[in-house]
Amino acid sequence: MNNFWITVGHTVNRRLKSKAFMWSTLTMVLLIIGLMNAGQIIAVFSDEDEGGSSQRIAVVDETTDDAIGDMLEGYEDGPFDYVNYTEGDEEDAIAAAENEEYEYVLALSGDAVDLNVDFYGDDNDFTIGQEINQDVQNVKEAVVTSELDLDEDELEMIHAPISFNEQPLTPDGEVQTEESQMQAYWMVYVLVIAIYLIVITFGTMIATEVATEKSSRVMELIVSSVNPITQMLGKLVGIGVVGLVSLAALGASAGIGLTMSDDELLQTIIGEAPDMSLLLYALLFVILGYFLYGGLAAMLGALVSRAEEVNQALQPLIIVAMIAFFIAIFGLNTPDTTFIQVMSYIPFFAPQLLFLRIGMGTVPMWEVALIIGILLISAILFNILAARIYKGGVLMYGKFTFKNGIKQAVTMSRKEKS
Repeated sequence: MNNFWITVGHTVNRRLKSKAFMWSTLTMVLLIIGLMNAGQIIAVFSDEDEGGSSQRIAVVDETTDDAIGDMLEGYEDGPFDYVNYTEGDEEDAIAAAENEEYEYVLALSGDAVDLNVDFYGDDNDFTIGQEINQDVQNVKEAVVTSELDLDEDELEMIHAPISFNEQPLTPDGEVQTEESQMQAYWMVYVLVIAIYLIVITFGTMIATEVATEKSSRVMELIVSSVNPITQMLGKLVGIGVVGLVSLAALGASAGIGLTMSDDELLQTIIGEAPDMSLLLYALLFVILGYFLYGGLAAMLGALVSRAEEVNQALQPLIIVAMIAFFIAIFGLNTPDTTFIQVMSYIPFFAPQLLFLRIGMGTVPMWEVALIIGILLISAILFNILAARIYKGGVLMYGKFTFKNGIKQAVTMSRKEKS
């Protein structure tokens, strides 16, 4: 047991002090904070903030009512400065825009009820057209209601919001609000990606470390003093501890980024208190998924003689993890389909697919307990199998082949045992 903790401490200490870990963690922290504040960073360099002026839009009003252009010019909501263009027709306004007198041109024709709008602009941001469309729609509604001669009370009755309350159909049922549904969707989306990256990244880290020790012949000295199974489990736990430290750093950076950000969408998604039960499920599936994939990654790392062969050895495991990831991504909008339910019972897919089902739907507790039990037992059995192969694999050298490598490793493990 003492050798186990020595291996854990040595692995954690060496990884945390490595420059690669420090730089990669620092890069991820800065990237998360930067992405969560991308809007503010872009605004610093935008023309609007530099000049402090709104974008000018020439409005050519050729409608029969001849009132919308004037009303748009007095429209003060939003970031645009509408100018009722009376110095010529549509072509003159476009020529003026080409001479950079205006950023955009808005040509109106028809009447207030059947209004036709042509919008001219070279901007690639499609949201600008949507915002201008909404401004014109607001003005059109004001003109039409004015023509109908409606008083303020009648307008208030028309625009009064309805009281729309969603209630559960059954006594124990739950109804999700739009905010809670959006929060659950993005939490599941981000955490499914996180589970995939953690499993792949730290699985590769374990395999690379084992292969590097083998290629430098350090492994022969280690196995003479530490039982290979103890060594494998020690590395597995050690890399896992490093992963938790890395997760804590990324979580802290997300909190800092949220505090600094004024993005309304981001505040809506994660501004409310996160679902703690969902986060605990995510942590549980990360740990179980890590031990399932990590034990097999250590085994595959022990089968190769050089670090350059690690990617080739890990390829089957990475393909399985990718299949689980893509099924989870495509299943975000259909978490209750039979296909997703059946696939969530397969141990290699369970960490992502069961988490998807819990986050986006309703899963009976007995089913959650059953699948977690299958995943836990599978992780134990696969680690026992991996440990037996690992024991012979670390003493085996030569060209890597998957089938023969496992056979030779099992044979050598039996000889060591006898």
